[in-house]
Amino acid sequence: FQRKMPIVNVKWQKEKYVVEVDTSAPPMVFKAQLFALTQVVPERQKVVIMGRTLGDDEWEGINVKENMTIMMMGSVGEIPKAPVVVEGQAQSSNQPTEETNTLYPCGLSNLGNTCYFNSCVQVLKELDELVLKPSDEIKIREQNDRLCHNLSTLLTQLRDKDRALRSQGDPIKPFTSVISLSEAFPQFEKFKQQDANECFVAILNNITRNYGRAGFPIEKLFKIQTETTSKCLETEEVADVKTESLNQLTCYVNQDVRFLQTGVKAGFEQDVERNSAQLARDAKWHNHTQISRLPKYLTVNINRFFFKESSKTNAKILKSVQFPIALDTYDLCTQELKDKLVARRADIKLEEDAKLERELRKKMLDKEQGDKIFDDGVALPTEFENDPGSNNSGFYELKGIITHKGRSSQDGHYVAWIRSTEDNKWRLFDDEHVTIVDEEAVLKTSGGGDWHSAYVLIYEARVIKQFPQLPPAPVVSAEAENTADEPMEVSSKP
Repeated sequence: FQRKMPIVNVKWQKEKYVVEVDTSAPPMVFKAQLFALTQVVPERQKVVIMGRTLGDDEWEGINVKENMTIMMMGSVGEIPKAPVVVEGQAQSSNQPTEETNTLYPCGLSNLGNTCYFNSCVQVLKELDELVLKPSDEIKIREQNDRLCHNLSTLLTQLRDKDRALRSQGDPIKPFTSVISLSEAFPQFEKFKQQDANECFVAILNNITRNYGRAGFPIEKLFKIQTETTSKCLETEEVADVKTESLNQLTCYVNQDVRFLQTGVKAGFEQDVERNSAQLARDAKWHNHTQISRLPKYLTVNINRFFFKESSKTNAKILKSVQFPIALDTYDLCTQELKDKLVARRADIKLEEDAKLERELRKKMLDKEQGDKIFDDGVALPTEFENDPGSNNSGFYELKGIITHKGRSSQDGHYVAWIRSTEDNKWRLFDDEHVTIVDEEAVLKTSGGGDWHSAYVLIYEARVIKQFPQLPPAPVVSAEAENTADEPMEVSSKP
């Protein structure tokens, strides 16, 4: 049984619109529909129904009837800026207060099945290169791409500590971005559950394209290059090497896959049928794929969903797939890339030795002196000199995860787990709710039941530090040693 939603007439200025109203969803959804038609943002809308002004959160006391006329007032314009904090109350952004730290970062309101969108945006806002300065956002606006403009503004808002303080940590309502997404990509129907990975890929493609046009070439930060060699299993015939560019790796899940790396390798080894020139017919070939370029941000999709004909849904594979916090991609690379990675990988051994030496030295010094020498490492470049946005070591650290809870990609719930840029702590972003979690909770999202299952993983190139040589350790003189060993003279006199 499907409940019929009333169709109403909305009058705004000299225009009239026919709109279907879903009163089971918050009024903000209806206002977002009006925004899509009129470009009047909800903050500027005054919607009057039978003499009563419609709020944002509930329909209580308002009865919507078929074919009724609803009045809307409001003008098109920029969203009003938040009031400036008066002098004396302002907080320095370089000295965050305890209150600021508690409020930041903000959550995102669920506008009705928009958790898939919220989780994608929360992960992307932690990538520093995607968060622009206000002066740079003008260049994005000049591209005349509504979705990219709204997304860049939203990413900036989510990283704005002053805004979080002024709003007392209230969640942001991303209605303009959600509407723009459905306009740019009609497959993402407004306020209906969608596949989070499809949304992530669509948003990333839109941002990289338009940022590039505006003079911010971020595409290489995500660009993976692969080389595939094909060999005929019947004739030993070898085809030309095929090169391909990707924004994402896929971890294929089957009964034999228990680990992320195994699932990625499974996709790199494929048996296919294609024509053999020597046999003049189709034959069996084996495709072997390797990575020839690694990006700073490596995204991996765990392929958990498949189309189930009986239910006409994308059913979910619940099998557990373990993923590492620290990922080494060396074995997935071509020999040419491996040879290039060796230099920076050698620095890891030097870094570990230096850290161990500092731990031993700290035991010989007081805390204040020990802290001064312990964290004196200088970060080395994570990219090749002639290839900006690359990874020159093959090592990654987990930055964020989008997980899914449920049995189908069209239902259930998506959330984001993110290691924050600000303080290196893990947080769970569940729409408007943001909580600090530990690493153990993150690793439990490997799947295996109805709990949250990792679906999209974002890794960041590991930062390796170079440490200066420590000064010689203080040497205790032989005289001091002898004095220390001599027994204390005690008088025998009373």
